[in-house]
Amino acid sequence: MSAALLHNNKKDNELEDDRESCLHVLTWVALRFTDHTISGGSTSRFLRAFDEEYEDEEGVKGGDLKKGFLVARDIPHTVKFDRRAQLDALIEELTEAFAVRYEKPPSAEQFEALERAQAANIDPSIMYGLVAFNYQKRLDDLATPSWLVDTFRRHLDADPWPPSDEAQRQPIGTGSSKKRAREQAKLESRIPHSKSQRFSDGSGSRAALR
Repeated sequence: MSAALLHNNKKDNELEDDRESCLHVLTWVALRFTDHTISGGSTSRFLRAFDEEYEDEEGVKGGDLKKGFLVARDIPHTVKFDRRAQLDALIEELTEAFAVRYEKPPSAEQFEALERAQAANIDPSIMYGLVAFNYQKRLDDLATPSWLVDTFRRHLDADPWPPSDEAQRQPIGTGSSKKRAREQAKLESRIPHSKSQRFSDGSGSRAALR
């Protein structure tokens, strides 16, 4: 789920929220099942973002860590995946794209400069040097119908995956995650005769399989 939806219980779900969720799912799966530079204990620090929750007068919320990771580009700056340069590049490009949703907008003067440049038919190559132009283009990209699929395809086509690409389960700390277990319990309560099987991921923690 997007950081915006988690932070605002009254927000309508928009296309951009669903697309941002794709990045979070991709990142979570990659961190959990691909060898990378922080494999081991440090992985839990990043995975906390996907289980964060707190309660205030408006109810249960979250998303602060996701927002922080996007704005600071923490994951692409810190994590590199083993022999998967295009996965690194894809996560970095998507992070850069969705970060615009949480950044401070350009000033009124910067938008006025963009309007003057557009009215003067300034060369597009020069427009990229304008802060407001880049800000608006990133927002527009998020709403373009084919943008997300095209971005994935470009990175998938740019470089072949390793011949053997089996999942490599990464150990995580025992503190992850009470929220995930609670949500699973709710799900099982709605499924007649559901049972949980337990397995160890090698770190001493226990997880449920359905």
